[in-house]
Amino acid sequence: MKISLLNLLAAALMFFAVLSCAKEDRVNLMVQQEKSIESYAATFSQNRVEVSDFVWRVVLDEGSEEITVQQGDSLIFEYAAYLFSSGKGFLFSTNIRSIATAAGITQDENIFYPRRIRVGKGELLPGLDIGLQGVRKGERCYVIFSARKGFGPVQIGLVPKMSSLIYEVWVRDVKKN
Repeated sequence: MKISLLNLLAAALMFFAVLSCAKEDRVNLMVQQEKSIESYAATFSQNRVEVSDFVWRVVLDEGSEEITVQQGDSLIFEYAAYLFSSGKGFLFSTNIRSIATAAGITQDENIFYPRRIRVGKGELLPGLDIGLQGVRKGERCYVIFSARKGFGPVQIGLVPKMSSLIYEVWVRDVKKN
């Protein structure tokens, strides 16, 4: 059976058209997620809300220190990670035992300790990395971002692909590097 060049070209064009539509659908979904996040963040009119590169940080409790985290600084924090659903949805991860217990989830016991990372060095999801820049010791905040800055089109554990996320973060310490 001979496949003509014209048939091969038509098949290739159809393949790329399908890929293009799928990419366009993902982009439209992320834009919708970001509009929803923006609307949610606007409900915190009494709180400081910062937006950087499609990542929102809602400061729930101001930190006690004047020193803010910059790229390359070390940060010690605790967190509870949720799917974003016009607020905190399904809890999928935490390093706080009491939150895990209350939600009825079991995790490896080795995860229940404050996490230490260097901000802006790719040790976290891009959205969390961006959202933690500027936090202060003692601050409690939400860091909220679409799939654009999260796991994108990949399912990771309990997190469905193309999910927007909200992290509640408690900043325990900041070390300038």
